[in-house]
Amino acid sequence: MGFLLEELMAGNDLRPPQADHMDDSAVLVFDDEPLERILYGKEVEGPTQANLFASGLKCVRQIRQAYGDGDIPKTLEGIAEFTRNGDSLSVQMCFELAEIARAIVPSYPNPVLPHDLAPVGPLLEQMWGLAAATKNQRLQHSLGTPLFRWYEHHERYRDARRVLNTVLHMYREHGDRSGEAIVLNNFAFEYLLEGRWQAAIPLFEQAATMFRKNGNDYECANSQANYWICRFECGDLGDIEAVETELKRLESILTKQPGWHARKPLILLAKIEERRGNTPAAIRLVERAIEACRGSHTRYPEWDANYLRDLQRRFFRNLPG
Repeated sequence: MGFLLEELMAGNDLRPPQADHMDDSAVLVFDDEPLERILYGKEVEGPTQANLFASGLKCVRQIRQAYGDGDIPKTLEGIAEFTRNGDSLSVQMCFELAEIARAIVPSYPNPVLPHDLAPVGPLLEQMWGLAAATKNQRLQHSLGTPLFRWYEHHERYRDARRVLNTVLHMYREHGDRSGEAIVLNNFAFEYLLEGRWQAAIPLFEQAATMFRKNGNDYECANSQANYWICRFECGDLGDIEAVETELKRLESILTKQPGWHARKPLILLAKIEERRGNTPAAIRLVERAIEACRGSHTRYPEWDANYLRDLQRRFFRNLPG
């Protein structure tokens, strides 16, 4: 799903505070006198800085400047340098870097990645470790989305579920059923992406039930569409006529809002028509699926276009004459 966890935190006391940017002008120093000056009168640079994060602060400032300039490659270079240097992290620095990571790491599945996001992962893991060690739930929420999505984009689905499981328990602890349902759907989607359809099916059912009870028809339909994707992959459809009716119902709900989620039932309906040998109907449905994904920055339009070309080739090959 294309949901940002930080969007779920509106009105929730788990929401990270809107932290001010760090004041780099305030530098603490030790009240010391260098031995070289005492013994030899040698001039030195000055008293020793007492800020353990001084080196890291300088690097974070450079990362912030590069991101502010819209230079993502330079931002990623700065992030890689920070990790290589092994600089210490403060919680305040983590919040600021998490904000940048959330903007860089796509928060939806199967994205088209214009940049290599490899440098972001080690830093996110370091910050996640600090958040866990300090039991800072606000920081964990701030880091949860970019970290699990980074794992997902690198096909590390088990690690993504580990992060989501931590966030899921937080929502349960605070009684946030809406947030719990969204995270549970995302958790199940990691199984879907991994091709573990049977593991995903009951979790999508559970998420859909929670959304229904919360009165969220759109997200309920989305979870049900995910459920049927898994059922299709397992070859477990049952009454095909009833499934078709259900998919059309889901499509009518998901097309009420702009977004790529409507392509899910459309592609499944196309597969049903393909099985029936009604290739023209399947083609029209795939074309609608591609249109639903236009501008989504996902790989779905590319995948669906390949499916469309395959259908078209078979259709024209089977034309008489």
